[in-house]
Amino acid sequence: MNGRNFIDGVGEIRMRDGVVRMDLLALSPVRRDKEGNPVPEFVEQLVMSPEAFLRMFRSLAGTVQEMQNKGILRRREEGEAEGETSEADGGGAEAKASSPNF
Repeated sequence: MNGRNFIDGVGEIRMRDGVVRMDLLALSPVRRDKEGNPVPEFVEQLVMSPEAFLRMFRSLAGTVQEMQNKGILRRREEGEAEGETSEADGGGAEAKASSPNF
């Protein structure tokens, strides 16, 4: 790693031999799907102990909570489809993704 890596999402997360492995994805600058959208592709793998993974998970959950408290994010209401927006979140569109982890 060179200190900073930009990723667009996370692919597969798995535990093997006591180690958590997380595939990091970025949108391809050249590959496109049928609709012409960039396709996510593997760029790097994050490997950590289960304890480190849980610390990261707690940290991410805390960040999401802060973003909700500041109104940057809002919880999806029951029955609301992924990608729907409202006035409460500024009406901005969410990015569509091919994976629930992305």
